Amino acid sequence: MANIGLTNIWFSKLTENNGVPSYEGATNLGKAVSCSVSVTNNEAKLYGDDVLAESDTSFAGGTITLGVTDDDDSIFAPLLGHSISTGEVVKHADDAAPYVGCGRIVTKMVNGVYKYKVEFLYKVKFSEPSKDENTKGESIEFATPSIEGIIATLDDEHGTWSKTKTFTTKSDALTYLKNLMAAAGTTYRVTFDLMGGTSSTIEDTDVTAGQSINLDDGTGITAPSGKEFVGWATTPDATAADVTSPYTPSDDITLYAVYQNET
Repeated sequence: MANIGLTNIWFSKLTENNGVPSYEGATNLGKAVSCSVSVTNNEAKLYGDDVLAESDTSFAGGTITLGVTDDDDSIFAPLLGHSISTGEVVKHADDAAPYVGCGRIVTKMVNGVYKYKVEFLYKVKFSEPSKDENTKGESIEFATPSIEGIIATLDDEHGTWSKTKTFTTKSDALTYLKNLMAAAGTTYRVTFDLMGGTSSTIEDTDVTAGQSINLDDGTGITAPSGKEFVGWATTPDATAADVTSPYTPSDDITLYAVYQNET
């Protein structure tokens, strides 16, 4: 197993109530360049009769350093607790960065097959990034911004701090990641376009963030003449299905019926 890529760095402001986290909806930090996570563990050892009788290690804290292609003020200002108005960012010494949830997708190669691992941190506070800028010389060198955050634990019984899950498609990984940070009560509208087919049972529906719906497998659809149903897709010009059932939306979306000629 090898890590071969990094994409989709997202964050969302955290509100914590007795150790239970809630978020306000995912925001993309920017195109991912790099990510470095450093973890510090507590260590305790108990010796008895001149031998190690008990030992314990537990998460103490950590740091995360993220590199992106651009430090967009409209994104970095609220992340760091600064005010922004009409494109102007004003920074004060007493500005306080909020705690946020932060996640990313790591692309892996497992036995020759691509996998997409979501790595999510429940509680992070980022600090003002340092600047390193140079004038252009004889050759152009890109300088990309980075930002560092302190990883903390939730105030729950177990000190929860991280969650991971691996998927076979990047789209499923991104849906999962964005839904981890969806605002409470968020629902997504799933609209079905039968693309010339008919149905008396398929209806547009609202889905709570993080929940899934079962998609009709064609038994409830009358296909256009000479066609047979083969699945659902996210674009009207698709020639093959690109979503699977159960389906978990991460935004309002239209799903289009896909047909092929009868065999």
